[in-house]
Amino acid sequence: MKQRFTLTPLSFAIALTLSNIAHAEEMGTLVVEGDTEQSSTSNNFNYVSKVAQTATKTDEQITKIPRAVSVVTREQMDDRAPISISDALQYTPSIQTNFYGEDNKQDWFVIRGFKQANNGLYQDGTRLYSSNFYSWQIDPFMLERIEVLRGPASTLNGQTPPGGVINVISKRAQLEEDFGSVTGTIGSNDRKEINLDVNKVINDKLAFRMVAITRENGTKVDEVEANRTLLAPSLAWKISDDTKLTVLASYQKDDSDPYLQFLPMEGTLTSNANGKINYDTALGNSDWETFQREQTSVGYELEHIFNDNLSFQQSARFSHMDINLRQLYYAAYAADYGFSSTRDTILRGVTYEDGDSDAFNIDNRFIYKFDAGNTKHTLLTGIDYQSIDINSKSYAGTILAADDGNFLFNPYSPSYGSSISLYSYNGTLTSVTDADLQTTKTKNRQLGFYLQDKANITDKFTVIAGVRYDDTSNETNNTSTNKKTDIDLHQWTGNLGASYQLDNGLVPYANYAQSFTPIIALDADNNPAKPEKADSYEVGVKFKPQSFDGQFGIAAYQVTKENLSSGSSGTANFRQLGEVRNRGIEFEAVANLNRAVTLVGTLSYVDSEITKDTNSSNVGKTPAQIANKLASVWGNYRFIDGILDGLKVGAGVRYIGETYADNTETNKVPSYALVDAMASYQVDNYKFQLVAKNLFDKEYIATCGDGFCYYGDSRNIMASVTYDW
Repeated sequence: MKQRFTLTPLSFAIALTLSNIAHAEEMGTLVVEGDTEQSSTSNNFNYVSKVAQTATKTDEQITKIPRAVSVVTREQMDDRAPISISDALQYTPSIQTNFYGEDNKQDWFVIRGFKQANNGLYQDGTRLYSSNFYSWQIDPFMLERIEVLRGPASTLNGQTPPGGVINVISKRAQLEEDFGSVTGTIGSNDRKEINLDVNKVINDKLAFRMVAITRENGTKVDEVEANRTLLAPSLAWKISDDTKLTVLASYQKDDSDPYLQFLPMEGTLTSNANGKINYDTALGNSDWETFQREQTSVGYELEHIFNDNLSFQQSARFSHMDINLRQLYYAAYAADYGFSSTRDTILRGVTYEDGDSDAFNIDNRFIYKFDAGNTKHTLLTGIDYQSIDINSKSYAGTILAADDGNFLFNPYSPSYGSSISLYSYNGTLTSVTDADLQTTKTKNRQLGFYLQDKANITDKFTVIAGVRYDDTSNETNNTSTNKKTDIDLHQWTGNLGASYQLDNGLVPYANYAQSFTPIIALDADNNPAKPEKADSYEVGVKFKPQSFDGQFGIAAYQVTKENLSSGSSGTANFRQLGEVRNRGIEFEAVANLNRAVTLVGTLSYVDSEITKDTNSSNVGKTPAQIANKLASVWGNYRFIDGILDGLKVGAGVRYIGETYADNTETNKVPSYALVDAMASYQVDNYKFQLVAKNLFDKEYIATCGDGFCYYGDSRNIMASVTYDW
């Protein structure tokens, strides 16, 4: 009999835990070496962050964590004005961002040579549970910082991809003082935006903060526009001297056209007799296409100290999303299916999604500090629960679009009709309507139990070990066809790491970590597919100089991911013989050299190799869309005193190495380098800023894969004025 679990016993356990939490006080701020005191959720107005939360679920000095950890601070984001999370991580090691180009539906990452979307993105320590088109997209303006833990991270988080975890930390109400800012921005493609960030201390125990955005802009693609409205209120309540409650909520509405263009390889990467498809060509029809998304969330963080040794933390969030997506994309050249005799027209497929999702996350953890002989222990034990329910309507099979009755679309000389009609295609064409939409209900659950011990054996030698057990279930039910898939999985994962701090500031470390990701599929005998699993070995050295504020790190790793699948679920051709092994080395330097100069530099190399595959000819090849070399450098110079006092200038270069368009290494996508720049001037309470991304407007292909190619983002210039108080 399959095991089941529901919210009922979990809710009872949580209620019982909360009933024991009375009379409480705000947890103390971690004091670390350096010029400032900070915690991972407080304001941080420099490039160097000394602590991180994601690797251990506690505020820990980065140099003592035996893992590769990076932090993008608020000041980094303010200087570069990112328009997405992917954009914000462009100067972070081993992360290949925007590999589909800029997308207004979700953020895309390759971390250490592994693709990840829907998994591996967290907000305030709990997973942003997403699936397919029901994917959360967080605006970077509402964030205080972004933490990146590279490598497998299932021991504390459950199902995650082997590349790592991205944890975005929200702006939240502060009890210290009132402050605020309002920013107006204009820019390329008719961008118009107003941002507001106001914090109000009501009394010594209560504070409120509101973050708000209204934005409308065009894009590099003709007639494709994007509008966004965001409200993110938060409340901080110091209930007593031992407890702090922070309530976090958000509402975001995107009323846009789908931005991402699925272009044919022929006419972009490879030649076509009609030339090259223009950079700004829209394959869809803006009068018919739409992307409407409303995402709402409310949650809280509760922190309680029982005594000097024992504390409790609880994080919870409920989120709801509504999606309405209609998009046209390249399906095939018309000549390949007998619709035309020339190679100047294509057939366009249809993506249609209409539905909603409800997600719930809660994480309960106790932190117990004790001494055993000369060893100081920090024991973390917790229970977390994740769920998502999706109700979606979409078409089954291949759907083709006709524009004013014409199936042929010429991307080399595009013209657009006034109406779109849809047809299913299975050798013959059959008209479809809304009555042909199929309804699918998805229910995914995860219940996890984890234990971690951080042991400071001496002041210099630290060991971190953890173990976790997960009970997951994944159900899909097509209520239109009565086709069901029901997967239950029970999984153990672990990690072990150690670091040693030398007198000269060097901190060598080593770690072993595991991860898993369920595969929602059945074999030919209707048995559940095995989860994808990964094992990682990593060694590295971190360095914190004494003469200036900075951090340096170098890491070498090997990650092996197994049980990759191919074929259709429940059929005889379904196989799990795939394996990918990635070996790499990465370097990161972040430094405030003095009051005037700030630098960020990264170098990354990964040798990604298919070691097992159902197609033996792919063995030894590099997976599609994976760049083996990444590099970036960004620097700021701030003028202090003199007639230029208040002026700051910055510039950066991003390099992304060549990639392959498929797993056979047949077609190669060239490497490219992009230049960014900024200049700002602060006078009294006003800040004037100019930011340019892709300064020289380089046209390039971001990647190609599965027969599609994706143009990268064009030049984007933004001018803003900020008034703060």
